[in-house]
Amino acid sequence: MFSHAHYIPILKFRQGEYLAIGRSSAAIKKWMTPFFELPTEPWDFEEKIPSKSMDEHLAQFGKRLARNWKARCFVDSPYIGGSASVASGVHHLEHAFSLARAEACLAVPVVGIERDTAYKKAVAAIVAADQRGACIRVSPDDFASNISGKIASLLAVIGLQASDCDLIIDANDDISSSPSSQAIVWKSLIASLPQLAQWRSLTVAGGSFPASLSPASIYRPHKDVKRYEWLAYKSLVRGKLDRVPTFGDYSAASPKTFEMDPRLMDPNAKVKYTLDDEWRIVMGNQVKKNGRSQYQTLCKTLIGSLGSNWPGRTYSHGDEFIDDCAAGKGNGGSSTWPTVTTSHHAAAAVRGIAILFGASPVP
Repeated sequence: MFSHAHYIPILKFRQGEYLAIGRSSAAIKKWMTPFFELPTEPWDFEEKIPSKSMDEHLAQFGKRLARNWKARCFVDSPYIGGSASVASGVHHLEHAFSLARAEACLAVPVVGIERDTAYKKAVAAIVAADQRGACIRVSPDDFASNISGKIASLLAVIGLQASDCDLIIDANDDISSSPSSQAIVWKSLIASLPQLAQWRSLTVAGGSFPASLSPASIYRPHKDVKRYEWLAYKSLVRGKLDRVPTFGDYSAASPKTFEMDPRLMDPNAKVKYTLDDEWRIVMGNQVKKNGRSQYQTLCKTLIGSLGSNWPGRTYSHGDEFIDDCAAGKGNGGSSTWPTVTTSHHAAAAVRGIAILFGASPVP
């Protein structure tokens, strides 16, 4: 159970992201419940087939989850085929939860209205085994007609009552650039929910971080981008609501995912840094052509641009790394910067929520 004064980060279950959550301070961890999405199997672009079997893809899930977050969390699988199974014939989500169960992780399965029948049956099996209920993830499109009937049917399939479930209204990347307009949309959707007071928790979520930072030139040396989902949430909770929801977002990343051939990629070095109402993006040049040492300059630029607003190296694991990098102590690898970004964002999001609701002391 958690109140509206909480944070739900929606993250791909990739090394950079789960390490960031694992390295968050104990004070920050108390304020959040991560929502992990299982990524699709890695792809062999030369052979045009998955480079790992489903068993291999999921093999380390339980151990990696246990090392970084054994407490309550949500686990979804929106990218793998809804009926996909491992070699034994067990549904892939059931298999992932068996691995988490073996490590004593308190994972809660996520299901949506339009999910495959096999997926819903897998969630029902997990619910029966773990007795921790489920999380229902709905989109604004689900509200187009008979949302009450759709939710009632889903609850019947997974064998639960509303009071056994967390409910997340996820706008994905469909976030208005007008915070007041987005707040009106969320308020209307909340009002349309059946059994509003009964849900174990209620969350609104979305992500407005750009899917592409192009052209790169406009982000040099740096540029701020509005956190529209956060601005909309603040607008929402300032109004009168029958139930105040929890806030969720996609950290400093776009909800959209793209599988790109790494042989053809040479991304620009960049540092993404969450401020109160914006993200600051500090852009460099292509990494393969120009090297990783440019991250040291980018970190110096970031700290210099923040001036007295730089919170210092103790703010989060990510800030410690940024401070070290600016001082010439390493540049990080490809998974390092998602860790840095997500670590700082989680700390900033939690503290922003704490301040919004008048918590004292702020974690």
